Amino acid sequence: MLVIMNKFAFNFVVGIDVSSKTSVVTILSPTGDIHGKKLTITNNLIGFKKLKYILDDINTTFSLKPNIFMESTGLYHILLYTYFSKCGFNCYVINPIKTKNFSKQSIRKVKTDKVDSLRIAQLAQSPTFVTESSYDENFFILKKLCREYSSLVNQRSDYKKKLTSSLNLVFPRFHELFSNIYSEIPMALLLKYSSYDEFLKAPKAEVIQTIISTVSHSYEWAENKYNQILEVANEAKEMNITLTYLSIEIKTWINIINALSKACDELLISIDNLHRKIPTLERNVKLLCSHPEVGFISAISFLSEIGDINNFRNAKKIVAFVGLDASISQSGDFTSTHNRLTKRGSNFARRTLFSLAIASIKTRRNGVAANPVLLAYYKKLTLRKPKKVAICAIMHKLINHFFAILRDQKPYELRLPETHNKIYKQNNLKPVI
Repeated sequence: MLVIMNKFAFNFVVGIDVSSKTSVVTILSPTGDIHGKKLTITNNLIGFKKLKYILDDINTTFSLKPNIFMESTGLYHILLYTYFSKCGFNCYVINPIKTKNFSKQSIRKVKTDKVDSLRIAQLAQSPTFVTESSYDENFFILKKLCREYSSLVNQRSDYKKKLTSSLNLVFPRFHELFSNIYSEIPMALLLKYSSYDEFLKAPKAEVIQTIISTVSHSYEWAENKYNQILEVANEAKEMNITLTYLSIEIKTWINIINALSKACDELLISIDNLHRKIPTLERNVKLLCSHPEVGFISAISFLSEIGDINNFRNAKKIVAFVGLDASISQSGDFTSTHNRLTKRGSNFARRTLFSLAIASIKTRRNGVAANPVLLAYYKKLTLRKPKKVAICAIMHKLINHFFAILRDQKPYELRLPETHNKIYKQNNLKPVI
């Protein structure tokens, strides 16, 4: 006997194919037939009210409130989802991979917006359909802010590289006089004197005042630094460098870097304020930060990507969610041994985990390992595996650690494998009498 497990099979379902400006809607009745006509609505209040009027009429006539289904489109489906959710309708977001695989059941290869909306509705009524995890508006906003922050940081790094390249042509050896060329004093000096000839024309008192007014230093320190820069500027003059017109690039790069730094600071404040408003997230961030090399932005970026940890039964579910699980290819007696990562999940989460994996296997300047357990595990793997495979294994370990931390709500505790075995035996092995 066939048992229908899908709770939407005997209800009205609405399949919506969302695009940037319009959306195509197909409504299926509990019998699986198309109710009314397929319609196209605009993605604004007028279009939303038009669809709401039709759905309210179905609810009044049949005493059944339709369930709304749409594909995840990154951004375009958010307004539609939010509006109808707040109007009291149950809305669900479907992974596009599921709709693509479902459409392959048809012999004909047809790809139109109307067909896509029909496929979404048919998938929702299929016996094997399982609803996706619920959409959380705060997690979506937090995820978007973290991604934008990462993007701005990467852009700032690119412009810092451009600044260094231009500086080597216009003011050679200037960067050697400072431990960090992007700190406040060198950036302030370069913004005013972006080439060696501009520096040589400036009065000594003016340069020293610029240094002192930027960061509080003694007059002796500022004068000593001025003499060092003067020596480098005179050396550049003797080299007859004629690329001083490129100094405009230096000022441009500095202005862009300062603007990006300001934007990053503002985003970081918004991220910090928002994460405090999400229940349990602030505590989870602090718990993850107890893990070596995990900082605030890494912890919050990872958590914003996976959402509520209760959506995952075990660590393997998170591994699959972020696309770190290996694809499997087997047919008959053949089993492939060259399987790649599926990479179906969040690439931003994978980048975050990759950065943390690299940081976890490094050795600090004092010779102490950042995480001796993971470093030993990495070295053991590299004896028989390629380095990329070993790093991927470290990423799997990190997911296991993070899941255990969040599941048990306990800070990370660095334990050697021998310690784990001892604790396991004490807790699980009982003497036989």
